[in-house]
Amino acid sequence: MMQTTKVILLRHGECEGGNILRGQIDVALTEQGKKQMQTALSPLFSNEFSNEFSGTLSDESPDDCLPDIVMSSPLIRCAKVAQQFAEKHQLGFVIEDRFKELNFGDWDGKTFDTLYQCYAAELDAYWANPWKIPPPNGESMQAFEYRIGDAWQSMLEAHQGQCVLLVTHGGVIRHLIAKALGVSQAGGFYTSLKLPYAAKVEIDVLHDSDKQYMTLNWG
Repeated sequence: MMQTTKVILLRHGECEGGNILRGQIDVALTEQGKKQMQTALSPLFSNEFSNEFSGTLSDESPDDCLPDIVMSSPLIRCAKVAQQFAEKHQLGFVIEDRFKELNFGDWDGKTFDTLYQCYAAELDAYWANPWKIPPPNGESMQAFEYRIGDAWQSMLEAHQGQCVLLVTHGGVIRHLIAKALGVSQAGGFYTSLKLPYAAKVEIDVLHDSDKQYMTLNWG
């Protein structure tokens, strides 16, 4: 019997630290970032939960919008809001380490001004084709995509036919968009996908026997 798994991908909100390269550095959301997450999750929030974020939201909170399970990257910019949401709605909550952002190694957590003063040529080459040049002492794009793909498949097997809210990072979401579109190792593709803070993307996965079909859903 065919089943559809709906995955709501949610990027974290604005973070503390300013204009830095955020990979696996663990930084909290700003107050603006919390408000961005509130806005993104407002169709799913109960009034009780939204009041904790000192915002006024619509009274409409249809139960059928609620996910069956909430999953999150372990990094605090994702996990704190995700856990609060799950607890308020009495939903299962799972931290999945493999859904962390890419590890940028020596570049991680540094300001872009500093990076371009010290690594301008390397950065330009990396953004143009990250599969060829990994960050110094960081994670290769091949390793990053492998762990995301592994986590994705594990999630689908564990929650087939359910609605999953996955709170994660821009790089993770870009890879999953590429996966849904059948794009592989296309130089410049990731940088062409604009994902603002608290952006939401939905992917439907149709399970038909031992096959899976992914569809990006803007409806």
